[in-house]
Amino acid sequence: MDVALNPETGAEPRPGRLPVPVVEHLHRLVGGDARTEKIVLDYIEFRWGAKNLFYVPPKAAGEFIRRPADFLRAAKNHAEPELFAEGHHF
Repeated sequence: MDVALNPETGAEPRPGRLPVPVVEHLHRLVGGDARTEKIVLDYIEFRWGAKNLFYVPPKAAGEFIRRPADFLRAAKNHAEPELFAEGHHF
């Protein structure tokens, strides 16, 4: 998915923002779980200074779309590193 252009109109998004359809797609990947959404929002703010999904860099949004499980794992690892520490057993 090309995140640089609005897939419906082909128009450039507003400067510094992702197009609405891309943000909606990212939101669906988060799954609607409030806890996961908070973890993702905290992670994108820490990593890119983005205050919400509209301001995630296009390249990062593209990677999130291509590999959502990896992105969510990184966000959860950031939020709860003790759960991902080596040697941790469930």
